[in-house]
Amino acid sequence: MNRIMAIIAGITGFWFLMIPRSMGQAIAGLAFATILLVFAYRRFSASRKRTAEYTSHNEGGWQRIEILPAAAPLNWFAAIGSVVLGGATVGADTPGLWVMGYLFAAIAGLVLLLDPRGKGAATQSRFRVGPDGIEINEQLLRKEDIHHIGIKNKFSGNVEVVYDANRGVSTGTLVGMAHRRKVSEVAYRIEAEAAGKAHVLAAGLDDVTARAIAAEINRAMNPTAVAS
Repeated sequence: MNRIMAIIAGITGFWFLMIPRSMGQAIAGLAFATILLVFAYRRFSASRKRTAEYTSHNEGGWQRIEILPAAAPLNWFAAIGSVVLGGATVGADTPGLWVMGYLFAAIAGLVLLLDPRGKGAATQSRFRVGPDGIEINEQLLRKEDIHHIGIKNKFSGNVEVVYDANRGVSTGTLVGMAHRRKVSEVAYRIEAEAAGKAHVLAAGLDDVTARAIAAEINRAMNPTAVAS
């Protein structure tokens, strides 16, 4: 699904480069094209599945783990609406209407490029782990300095919805909650706390993949304990 979305976004991005007739339309079209092509690249680089993926192999006594994060769920209504309205305004013959294209481009940028899961959630990551510690970004976190390795999720808190029989719950609230729940399912991250600093080992994970990677780390750092 991510590959199909990437292809559609890429084609639409190139289409925005072809429709402008004036300088203002060209700038608005370029903004949309940039947003859509960056979005296409990110989707193409993400896991093919709805969940994250990882590989683990031995590398000279170290266990090398490479992670392909899951893509963040998309707010389809906002994404399609902003792109369609943007295309209608940027390519319109009505003088000055293309100015609205900047507004829709800003909305499209926020919806398509801003990952609510936080920094690094859409980026592939890799690290090595062994009995001596964890090596990430050419930095070695020595085992004796690591005091905690945990799985975190910024959306894990429960959200209480108060239902008013007279007012009900708005559709917007329900849609927002549903989207938040979908995002939370792939917002897990693994952090190693060493020397008073938290280091993100992997992000953009689902619960099952996060626990599997954590188990891999434990086995690699404590081979004797696991074997016994």
